[in-house]
Amino acid sequence: MNGLAALAFALAGLHVGAHRVLQVGYAPAWSPSGERIAYVTRGNLWVADADGSHRGKLVAGADQPAWSPNGRRLAFTRGGFVWTVRADGVDERRLAAGAHPAWSPDGKRLAFDRDDQVITVRWAGGDARVAGEGEDPAYASDGRLAVVRDGEIVVRGAVVAEGVSPAWSPAGALAYVRDDIIYVGDRAIHRGAQPAWRPARHARELLPDFDQRAPTDLVIAGGAGHFLLGFTSLVDNVGLGPSELVGVRAPGQSRMIGTQRVRLSNSKVRTYAGVAQFRYTNSPPHHHWHLMRFDSFELRTTDGRTLVRDRKSGFCLADHWGAAPGYWPGRRPHFLGDCEQYHPEARRVVMGTTPGYTDRYPAFFHGQNVDITGVPTGIYVLMHRVNASMRLHELRYDNDAASVRIRLTWRGGYPSVRVLRRCPATATC
Repeated sequence: MNGLAALAFALAGLHVGAHRVLQVGYAPAWSPSGERIAYVTRGNLWVADADGSHRGKLVAGADQPAWSPNGRRLAFTRGGFVWTVRADGVDERRLAAGAHPAWSPDGKRLAFDRDDQVITVRWAGGDARVAGEGEDPAYASDGRLAVVRDGEIVVRGAVVAEGVSPAWSPAGALAYVRDDIIYVGDRAIHRGAQPAWRPARHARELLPDFDQRAPTDLVIAGGAGHFLLGFTSLVDNVGLGPSELVGVRAPGQSRMIGTQRVRLSNSKVRTYAGVAQFRYTNSPPHHHWHLMRFDSFELRTTDGRTLVRDRKSGFCLADHWGAAPGYWPGRRPHFLGDCEQYHPEARRVVMGTTPGYTDRYPAFFHGQNVDITGVPTGIYVLMHRVNASMRLHELRYDNDAASVRIRLTWRGGYPSVRVLRRCPATATC
């Protein structure tokens, strides 16, 4: 890629190439796949698809986003410090005082500036090293580091241009800004600021997208001082391709290890090994192989403290039970197996969901509940999160959680529950 078509930049909104995709926003940063873009608006960090659709606020009070090379975390700045956060908005970590974070190509370290010096640290913190004088560091894919010193861009000790905001292309070209004009090399490209190159894409990954719906059909069961809160969970695949998982069991092992198969736009397949585990579960009336920890459920206080977690036995992903909302032309099911039911001796299992279909489990099914015994009367948040480990590769991670706010009431030793609010896109209802 080269020239304007490969650049995102800020100019009275966010532009990708010659097209303005967002009316407001600045500090664009591409995800490694080129499918998503992070940006800042009204002091908050947001993410969106490349065309500006599927927008969502990821972090409040943040600036200067930068994606990790594996797409699982973002660095950002807040209050004079560099932070990181998972791509689903969970696990904020304050790293060090500084600004303008940039990930090393291998994802092991972060560079940032502080007091006119560029410093690198391990992404999780520690092992601080001074990389030299300057500010606004930018890594090339081969590890070269561009920095700004006194209005000049320096690479390996040599001045390569006058300007600020350096940004490397996948092929090693350097964009920068001078007098409010974006340059690539000596060529003026467009008026604007904060250039960001879109990563090169050879064959597009047709990834799934697990969109978690808010819990529904809440019901309480139990007695004799022990009560469970059951609920229906629904996870839609609203992505570009199926979530296809293949489990294989080695001799002498009780569990299968799963590989994810991702279809590509050139009709080939890319595989990601070791991303899942499968266990054979006897849970009448079903006796089959389960994908472990695909979806998880928590009862939380309104300030985010977890009170109770589920003990769900696992999931058999298939296209049997539900269809995702929306228009899906040509939708038809592909995964109609039974996850090797009644075959604990099986060495291989295949499961998944097709775009436009839903993995649905009703209340109390295989442990589809949380234990509310001893939880006092009060207002709580019931949260569902898919792919909490982020080991499964998907198009977006910021729609992996949803929740409801509930009122739990005890009278005469028996509980009742009332839904106060539904929050389909956040874990903090």
